[in-house]
Amino acid sequence: MIIFDDVSVSFGALEVLKGISLEIATGSKTVIIGPSGSGKSTLLRTINMFERPVRGNVFIDGVAISSMTNRMLCQARQDIGMVFQNFNLYPHKTVLENLTMAPIVLKREGKEAVIERAMNNLREVNIAEKASAYPSQLSGGQQQRVAIARALTMRPKIMLFDEPTSALDPEMIQEVLDIMERVARETPITMLFVTHEMKFAEHIADRVLFLDEGVILEDGSPSTVFHHPKNERTTAFLGKILH
Repeated sequence: MIIFDDVSVSFGALEVLKGISLEIATGSKTVIIGPSGSGKSTLLRTINMFERPVRGNVFIDGVAISSMTNRMLCQARQDIGMVFQNFNLYPHKTVLENLTMAPIVLKREGKEAVIERAMNNLREVNIAEKASAYPSQLSGGQQQRVAIARALTMRPKIMLFDEPTSALDPEMIQEVLDIMERVARETPITMLFVTHEMKFAEHIADRVLFLDEGVILEDGSPSTVFHHPKNERTTAFLGKILH
């Protein structure tokens, strides 16, 4: 589904991703871990070209998204859902309107069908009773569940989760993790997660990448990466995180 071919991304003189080559299988659930500043979020944002490579190419479903014009990108991004640290909901729209606006306006789908799908997704994340509420009337955990439902309503091929629990109060983190885990287990969508929640990562991932200083130092199953890492840097990082 996703191929990185020798991808480098720089911010000015700072090279954030350094020659990343990577293939992500269709339907897989991949977790990306690593210290702050290692390039995790940049790797995710490069998949939908929020950050453009200075070298190399990114392919989505066989098509070079990194070579697309801005107009072509707008179309391609409709197949890539993203859930951010901050919820990015439209404050002047109700929960239901937040979910239905993009499919109706961008994909020009029929309103009734979109509303039905949106309500199903709100039920999926246990927040259907808030369909008429506004974001300001919701807790952080509820807003993040709405953001997940909004991404699902676009029927994406790929979903990207960029530290989706980092802005939440501690008591709200688990409810969002539980929703994410259930959605991941019940859907064939290809998913990538950047997270510091290691128990969640171990439960949900079929693959874990450890990124440090813009380079993938570890790539394997959760049991291998968490319990039998090959790189000393991975061992040191996990020693601080897990204990």
